Amino acid sequence: MKNRTLFLMFGALLSASLSSRGQTSFTKINTGAIVTDQGNFTRAAWGDFNNTGFLDLFVSQWGGTNLFYWNNGDGTFTKVTQGDPVQDSAEHTGAVAADLDNDGHLDLVVSETGDTSQQNRLYYNNSAGLFSRAGGGALTNQSGFFDACTGADYDNDGLLDVFVTNNGLNYSGGRNLLFHNDGDRSFSKVAAGAVTNDVGVGWGALWADYDNDGFMDLLVINLVNNSQSFLYHNNRNGTFTRILTNPVATDLWPGGAQGGAWADYDNDGLLDLFVTDNNGTHNRLYHNGGNGAFTNVSAQVAPMVIGPGGGAAGGAAWGDYDNDGYLDLFVAYSESAPNALYHNNGDGTFTQVLTGSPVDDNGPGIFSYSTAWVDYDNDGFLDLFVTRLNNNNNGSTSNLLYHNNGNTNAWLEVKLVGGASNRSAVGAKVRVHATIHGKAFWQLRQIDTGGGWNIVPLVSHFGLGDATNVDTLRIEWPSGIVQTLTNVGARQILTVVEHQIGATNAPAVTGISHSTNGSVSLSASGNPGFLYVFWGSTNLVNWNWLGVRSNATGTVQFSDLQATNHPSRFYRVSIP
Repeated sequence: MKNRTLFLMFGALLSASLSSRGQTSFTKINTGAIVTDQGNFTRAAWGDFNNTGFLDLFVSQWGGTNLFYWNNGDGTFTKVTQGDPVQDSAEHTGAVAADLDNDGHLDLVVSETGDTSQQNRLYYNNSAGLFSRAGGGALTNQSGFFDACTGADYDNDGLLDVFVTNNGLNYSGGRNLLFHNDGDRSFSKVAAGAVTNDVGVGWGALWADYDNDGFMDLLVINLVNNSQSFLYHNNRNGTFTRILTNPVATDLWPGGAQGGAWADYDNDGLLDLFVTDNNGTHNRLYHNGGNGAFTNVSAQVAPMVIGPGGGAAGGAAWGDYDNDGYLDLFVAYSESAPNALYHNNGDGTFTQVLTGSPVDDNGPGIFSYSTAWVDYDNDGFLDLFVTRLNNNNNGSTSNLLYHNNGNTNAWLEVKLVGGASNRSAVGAKVRVHATIHGKAFWQLRQIDTGGGWNIVPLVSHFGLGDATNVDTLRIEWPSGIVQTLTNVGARQILTVVEHQIGATNAPAVTGISHSTNGSVSLSASGNPGFLYVFWGSTNLVNWNWLGVRSNATGTVQFSDLQATNHPSRFYRVSIP
């Protein structure tokens, strides 16, 4: 384990675990720009933007410039002060970090709102974390009052799409926007369907494959008195059906709901849902019973849903902070209400942690906004980050960061690199089977980009307790490919690249023809029974992902509809 840097010694040390097998403490970080910069901060995105192996931090700011911090790899951060995306000043509301063009570098989408309609902003990562603001077609030329934004490959074509809530002037209500990734660094607006025609005040937007059918479904949480959340089931053909028959979609929220987070808290292999209440006293937990059915189990998990009172509940984030094999929950609150931490007892119940800095910090006018569990120093233990906003006139505040000091429990972190799937592997399910304190069970994590109030790094973290290894690591990629690894050692950060077992020779482009509309049609041949990935280039150096086709017979066809946008075009095909 690497040495701790000196500034970690200055925070208040606290105990924040009720686990009998491995107590965990946190140290509040009090030095460094990441926690001393003043402003009004909304959402954030953690990601390895310069591919150093450590997670960097982007923070969107309301009424000011965004903030960006490089992770130095020693527990400290360096603030970036020049260039995109830290020089744009606006009412920034949301952030998505993901590889939108499949070039191996994380890009950024930042949503905005204000007194007048605004446009979303798109920043492509040119390598090493150097960004350029870009036009992205409809994604950046549509105007509205945008709030939460989130990314997912909803049609499993290998490219990440973007969803943005549109709340209308002064939160009067609006139609949300779904942008389809066209594969040429531009996005087209999806105009048809309930997802883009229902009117609401979307405060959170969360993608999750809640029924395990391999396609990402969508939840929109509305901050309106006596409102309902919008739950959309993915029909697996590029369209969605709004669900109206389970409590996730039918429960009324008297003061409106604010945020939420998906997670398999009881390790039954299905994603459950926690939703925060604007009133702060009526949070809800929905248990996933399978086949699309949910049960409101809030009465069984008090005090988790009751909250401390006195303020609105905002962000919520699941994470196994003590590495005992069960996901715990942190909930951010506003005003005089303290933030709340709930330890998972491993039997479907939770115990509230009542002492320590993570549950003591707040104050008059201060709104703890979004939150994330993130292992920023790669020591295998989840640290905690909270963005904050000051509701007082012309007031400002700072963000919060708590370092997890760890315990003796083992862990495993898994990073994925998509091939046939989108490069960020958003939508992939990672499952591990291990024996912890004599009990053998599965754990599930889904790779996603969060959606407003919860910030989710593109890393799957598993607590393993006293296990020395993982019996089985199973990865279910959005492409449908399933990879299984056995006897995986604990206490490591493992990178897994999507591939297909059994491929003996690379496919080849065997024919190219032009159609009357200017598109290019390709023929490729090779081993049948595999997915083929098609790539395009204008210079034979930089290759862009075009699409995936299944080869059932030995020959497969593909059309490049964007060929006319380039003066020259080269092609290749591969098996991931």
